[in-house]
Amino acid sequence: MSAAKQTEFSPLAAAGTALALLGVNAALSIHVWFPADNPALMLIPRVETLIYALLVVAALSRAGNAGTGRRRWQLLAALWLAFGAVYSGAEALFLYIYGRGFAPAADIPMVRGGLLLLFGEIGRLVDILTPLTIILIAALACAISWFWTVMTAWLLRICRFPIPRLRQSRKGGVLASIGFVVLVSGALVVGAGTTPIPVLAARAVGAGDDEFRVLYEPRLTDADGAQEDVAENSEAPTDNDSPEKYVFPGLRDRTIHNIVVESYGYAVFSRPELNDMYRPIHQEFERGLSEAGFQAVSGYLLAPVAGGFSWLAEATFMTGQLINSQPAFLRLIEQDLPSVSSVLRDGGYYTLMVRPGTVHGRWNNEAEFYGFSDTMIPYDGDFAYAGPGFSFVPVTDQFAIWRAHQRIQEATRAGGPAEGKPLYVHYQLVSSHTPFNRIPPYLEDWEELGDGSIYRELEIQTFDNDWGRGNELDEGYIASLDYTMTVVREYLTRFLDEDDNSLILVWGDHQPQRPIREADAHLSVPLHVISRDPTLLEPWLDQGLQPGFVPRQEPPHPHMKTFFPRFLELALPDSERREGAALER
Repeated sequence: MSAAKQTEFSPLAAAGTALALLGVNAALSIHVWFPADNPALMLIPRVETLIYALLVVAALSRAGNAGTGRRRWQLLAALWLAFGAVYSGAEALFLYIYGRGFAPAADIPMVRGGLLLLFGEIGRLVDILTPLTIILIAALACAISWFWTVMTAWLLRICRFPIPRLRQSRKGGVLASIGFVVLVSGALVVGAGTTPIPVLAARAVGAGDDEFRVLYEPRLTDADGAQEDVAENSEAPTDNDSPEKYVFPGLRDRTIHNIVVESYGYAVFSRPELNDMYRPIHQEFERGLSEAGFQAVSGYLLAPVAGGFSWLAEATFMTGQLINSQPAFLRLIEQDLPSVSSVLRDGGYYTLMVRPGTVHGRWNNEAEFYGFSDTMIPYDGDFAYAGPGFSFVPVTDQFAIWRAHQRIQEATRAGGPAEGKPLYVHYQLVSSHTPFNRIPPYLEDWEELGDGSIYRELEIQTFDNDWGRGNELDEGYIASLDYTMTVVREYLTRFLDEDDNSLILVWGDHQPQRPIREADAHLSVPLHVISRDPTLLEPWLDQGLQPGFVPRQEPPHPHMKTFFPRFLELALPDSERREGAALER
C-alpha cells in the first residue's frame, strides 16, 4: 500500500468513530434519556463525552517509543467511561423506579438486600456474594470500557484525523496530568445539573434533614398511672364526654388500627387507565364500610420515596422527620425521639407491630425505637406460616391480619398483657408489593386459613411480570390492590364489633414504580381516616382532609412528615401540646 493511500481519509472509519462516541455519550447519559423515556436525548453531546474523547486523543498523541504513555491515557479514558456509565446507569435506575437519585453511601450496601430478594435467606453466603457482586459489576464495566476505548482509539487512528504527535516526557506527563485535573474540575463545575458526576458529592452521605426536630416532650412520668387512666376511659362515648376524662382527649383513648397498604399511590386516582380498573374496587371498599356504619375523611400525603424503601416512608410518617435515605434512617433509630407508637405506649396503650415483610433479618433496634409492646415478624416464626410464597414475601395479608387478630384476642383476655387497655395495631401489609406476579386468593372463611398450606390447593392469579419488567404490570398491580383492599374491608366489617368506635388509618407507603405511575408523577399517597364515631373524624377536616372515601385534595399535598405533629395536635389538648416543643405544620 502506498504512502499516499495510507494517509487517505476513511469515511467508513469516521462513521465508526462517530458511532463509538455516540455509544459513549449514550452510556454517560442513561440517567437523562432512560427516565424520560426519550432515547433522542442521548444524541445531545455531554461534557463527560468530550473529556473521554480528549483522553483518547491524548493517548494517540504519544510519539516515538511511548507505549506506556499511551496505555496510561487509555486506562484513564476507560476508567472515566466505566465510572460514568455505572454511575449514570445507577442514577437512571433509581430515578426511574424510586423517583430519587442514586446515593452511593446509602444504596451500594443495598446490594445485599437485592441478593436476599433474589435467592432468599442464604445465611452467611450473602456476606460473601455481596462484595463479589460489586467487584464483578466493576470488573465487567472496566473490561467493556477498556475494549470500547481501544476500539475508539483504533477507529480514530485509521480515520487519519490530524493528531499532533507529542513526545513522552516526565515534564510533559506532569503537565498533561495537571491539565486533565483542571479540565475535569472545570467540567464538573460547568456541567453541574447536567452531569451525574457533581451529584455524587451531594449524595454521597445520603439525603434527609440535617438535624432531627424534637416535636414532643413526654409529659407522663407515671406510666402505670397513665395506663390505668387510659384503660378506664377507653369506653364508648357518652353524652357528657369531657376532655379531662382522657389521656388523649382528641382520640377518646380509642383503639387505633394503622393499616399501611404497600404501593398504594396517587396513580390509582390520577392515571385514567389505572383509575378505570381501580374505581370499582374502591367503590366496593366504600360500600362495604359504609353499610357497616363507618364514615371516612380522606386526603393525600407527599411521600419521601417512591417505588420501594417502605421503611423510610414509615419512619417519616411515624416520627415527623424527613427520612428519605438509609443513612438518615440509621441515624434516626439511634436517637431518642418520639413516634406515634411510643407516645401512645407511654400514654397507656398496648402497641403491636404486624410486619409480614420482615423475612431476611430481625427487627431489633426499630421495634425498641418505635416503642412497640409486641411485634409479629416472619423471621422470628411469629406467623407459623406453612404456605407458598406470593410475589415479594410468603405471608399473605389475610393470613397476617388473621394471626394478628388471634394475637390480639390472647393479649386482651383476662391476665393478658393488654387486658383493659386500648390498642394501637400497626399493620405493614405487603401483598401489593412488586413484582405483582402472584396474587393470593381471598378466603371467605378465615378459619380455613389454618397454617397457610391451604393456598397450595387453591388457584393463584398469575401475571407476566418479574423484577424490573413486566407485560402485565397494570393488571397485576390492580389485582394486588383488589386483594389487599378486600382483606382490609372484610376484616374491619366482620371482626370489629358493631359498637366498636376505633380510629382506623388506611394509607399508602409510596407510589408504585414506573411505568405504573406516570413519568411526571409526584410522590403522593392516599390517606383515609375511618371510624364509626364522627367526633373522631371532625378534627381531621380542619387538617385539610375532605369527607368521603375518595381523596380530592389538589396538589401540592402536605408532606408525610407533617402527619406526626398533626396527629399530636389532634390527640392532645392545646395546653399539653404547648408543654412540648413547637409543632410544625
